[in-house]
Amino acid sequence: MQYVYPPVRTSVLQLICSFVFVIGAQAAFPASDGTRLYAPCVVCHQPNAWGSPDGRIPNLAGQKERYLARQIASFRSKARVSTAMRLVSAHSTFSNPLEVSSLADYLSALESNPKPVTGAGEHLRLGQEIYTHLCTGCHGHDGRGGPDDRVPRIAKQHYPYLRRQLDEVALLHRKLISREMTTVLRNMRPQEKDALADYISRLENSEALLDLNPRDTRETLPGPISH
Repeated sequence: MQYVYPPVRTSVLQLICSFVFVIGAQAAFPASDGTRLYAPCVVCHQPNAWGSPDGRIPNLAGQKERYLARQIASFRSKARVSTAMRLVSAHSTFSNPLEVSSLADYLSALESNPKPVTGAGEHLRLGQEIYTHLCTGCHGHDGRGGPDDRVPRIAKQHYPYLRRQLDEVALLHRKLISREMTTVLRNMRPQEKDALADYISRLENSEALLDLNPRDTRETLPGPISH
């Protein structure tokens, strides 16, 4: 599915998410009840935690537990920047590590979205080449993240979300990733980011993806890959 950005819709959705959370968070959620803890998130991330239909809001289902817990803390401390998530994470519910852990455990146990929003399907071999060079060391060849749950699963995440993250990584993760990585991403061309995000959104195993576009080689885009 090729993606077209709808900025107005996203702004409205963020306001709705924030409003619903303020109302829903008035209830007290038991620390052991992940379903109840997730209730305020449903309007944005959907009941199955598969993210928004347009792919701008990420899939959370099947994500690494410790990574999810750390992201809530990062939004709460403003290390990550998001208007909606700042309001959500600022609530006293998420000041309790047990409740945060319970929510993260609930989400990590859910089945991940099997059909994420993908890009145009062009330059997948280029995307694979960039991914292999830059990403496999931390995220693994299959994109499922590190064994200690600190590195997130990115395989089959929505293309629009991934693409935005690549553009805004220096802002959104300024205290979370190395300066070397932010420099690499800043120097990548838009076409390279398109290819990388599209490849990751389809990633299950690199061997299968390599054969999708056999004629799509590095020479498809002029110039060297930015390192």
